[in-house]
Amino acid sequence: MSAAVSRGAGVVACLALLAACTPALEHPVPHGPSFESDDFRFVAPTGWEVQPSTATASGKDGIVLYLANQALHDGCPTSDSAACRPPIDDGLRRGGILITWVRHSCVANGCDPPAAQLIPIGNRRGVKVPATQGCEGVGATDGSVYYVTVTPQRVDGLFVCARDPSETTRSALVGFLDAIQWRIP
Repeated sequence: MSAAVSRGAGVVACLALLAACTPALEHPVPHGPSFESDDFRFVAPTGWEVQPSTATASGKDGIVLYLANQALHDGCPTSDSAACRPPIDDGLRRGGILITWVRHSCVANGCDPPAAQLIPIGNRRGVKVPATQGCEGVGATDGSVYYVTVTPQRVDGLFVCARDPSETTRSALVGFLDAIQWRIP
């Protein structure tokens, strides 16, 4: 074997070792507004807004809150959740993300999240699937839903609607998801 081939193999081996030792990409730790409830808490990404829903009583099924990286208003002006609309004026702006957090009580097979690869979401495990609903009327270019089994009788859905978000914004979203803490054992 020639010296050039041997040197080339050595360089490839060193690069492989360096790649194996490189830590995984860290997502930013959120430093924005915090939200506390009896059953979960989180800190939103810096510059994001949190809007609790006025249509859903504490601990009841329905929309719990909205979270976005743009200005929010009360999307539920009455206690009738059917009258709720997205809490953003004129839809998502370019780079915008809107999260609608929904609480759902369930029994038996109704508690099974959609079939998908389990991923860590805060201190729980859940799945991420494409959104087939929940992003209508906000100008989203993509949407996904994170389903998290909170208890055997409860599944939370985080409907994420986005309009051409940057990698920095997507990274802030992942940092937020990593930092959610459910308080229910």
